Amino acid sequence: MNLPAVPAGLPAAWPVEQNLRSWLSHLNRQGRLGQVRSCVEPDQEVSTVLESLDGQRAVLFRDVAGSEFPLVGNTVRSRFDLAEAMGCLPDETATRYLAALARPRPCVPVSDQSAPVLANRFDDEELLSKLPLTVQHEHDAGRYLTSALIVARDPRTGATNLSINRMLAVGERHLHTLVLPGRLHRILAASERRGLDLDVAVVLGVDPLLGLASQAPATDRELDDLEVASALRTTPLPVVCCPTNGLPVPAEAEFVLAGRFRADVREPEGPFGEFPRTYGPSAPAPVIELTAGWHRDAAVCQTILSGGREHFLLGGIAREAALLRTLRWAHPEVVAVRLTEAGSCRLHAVVAVSPAGAGSSMNVLLSTLGATGAVKHAIVVDDDVDIHDDEQVGWAVATRVQADRDVLVVPRAAGSGLDPSSEGRTTAKLGIDATVAGDARSRHARMRTSPRRPEWIERFLAEATCS
Repeated sequence: MNLPAVPAGLPAAWPVEQNLRSWLSHLNRQGRLGQVRSCVEPDQEVSTVLESLDGQRAVLFRDVAGSEFPLVGNTVRSRFDLAEAMGCLPDETATRYLAALARPRPCVPVSDQSAPVLANRFDDEELLSKLPLTVQHEHDAGRYLTSALIVARDPRTGATNLSINRMLAVGERHLHTLVLPGRLHRILAASERRGLDLDVAVVLGVDPLLGLASQAPATDRELDDLEVASALRTTPLPVVCCPTNGLPVPAEAEFVLAGRFRADVREPEGPFGEFPRTYGPSAPAPVIELTAGWHRDAAVCQTILSGGREHFLLGGIAREAALLRTLRWAHPEVVAVRLTEAGSCRLHAVVAVSPAGAGSSMNVLLSTLGATGAVKHAIVVDDDVDIHDDEQVGWAVATRVQADRDVLVVPRAAGSGLDPSSEGRTTAKLGIDATVAGDARSRHARMRTSPRRPEWIERFLAEATCS
C-alpha cells in the first residue's frame, strides 16, 4: 500500500476524505504507524506483534504468508485517537457520540463506477483463503474475522444495522458467526420465523468512525447506523448498493463480501479469546454463506486484536454514551461517565457527579449498576476528580471511602456471560461511593498551588523541559 502524500505544513488533523487509508496516512504522519516488511505467519505471529504494541502503535503488515493483501491492526491505540477521529477532546467522546445518535445524518449515494470498493471482483472459487485472516490465540477454533462490519436491513423499519461479530472462517464461503442479543439478533430471528434467509454484506477495512457507529445502542430500534457514522464525520458518508443484494455499504471500504444468513442453520463456533482476556466457549452459531466479493485497488485488510485497546474502546465509547444518557435522564447531577480499560471498557464504571442532596450519589450508584448488565463494579466520585486519571480515582477511593459506610454489594444480579467469575449470567455487583458529604468538603479539599505570576508558568515549564 502506498500511503497518500500529505502537503507540508498541514496541522495534525484527519483530512476530509475519511476512510481507512486517510486514517493510516494520518497515523503515519504522527509517527504512530509501524510497518513490518518481513513475511509474517497469520497463526499467532500477527497477534503477538499487535499485543506487544497494543496502546502504542498501529502496525501495517506488508507481507502476510499465504495472502496477496497486506493487513493492519491496532488502528485505535487510545481514547486520544478516537477523539481525534471524532474531532473533540478525549473527555468529550461520549458527549460527541450522543450528539450523533440524537442527530443522525443521511448518507450520500454514489454509483457503482464511483465506488472504490467495487473496483475489483473475486472471480474464482477462492475467497476467504485469499484474505490474511489470523489465528489470534493458542486455543482459538481457527482463523477469524474480528473487525468486519455485518450490514443488515431491519425489515420493519428499513434502517441499516451495523455490527462487529466474531466470525470463524470455514472453507472458502462460510462464516460461523456469534450473534449476541441485540438488533442483529432480532432481525435474524424475525427473518427465521418467516423461514427466510437474511441477506447481509460483510465489510472489511473501515475507519474508526464506522467502527464506532456499529456499536450504537441496541435499544434504539429506529436508528440507522450508517447515518450515525455520517453524523460523526466531517462530510456525509458515501455509500453504494452492494451489487447482488442492494444493501448500502461504505463506498470507500477496502472489501465487501455479499452473502446471507441461512435460516435455522447452526454450526459450531469457538472457543475464541474475548474481551475479559479469557476464552469464550464453543457453541452452535448462525452461518453466513458468502456469494460474491469485491475489493479496492491495492486493498488493505484489517484486524482487531481481541482483548486489545481497539476492541475495548470501539465498544466502550458507545456504551459510555448510552450509560451517560440513561443516568442524566434520572440524575441531572451526573457530569461524566467512563468505562475503564482495566475493566475492558465493559465491567468497571466511574461516574462523576456535581454536589447534590444527601443520598443522591448512592442513587446514582444504584442506577449505574442497574443500567447495564455488564457493569459489575462502579465508583461514583465528585466532579473535582478527573475520571480519566486512574490515579485520581484511586486517590478518591483511598481518602474519601469508609468501607462500612460507602460500599454496596448487590448479590445475584444479571451480568455478562463472558465474565469468567460469573455463574452463567448471574454475578454479584459492587458499588463504591467515593463522594464527600457537603458538611465534610472543607476537610477533603484538594491541595492546590496558586502562583502570583501564573502567566509565567508556561515559560518556566518550557525552559525546564528543554534544558
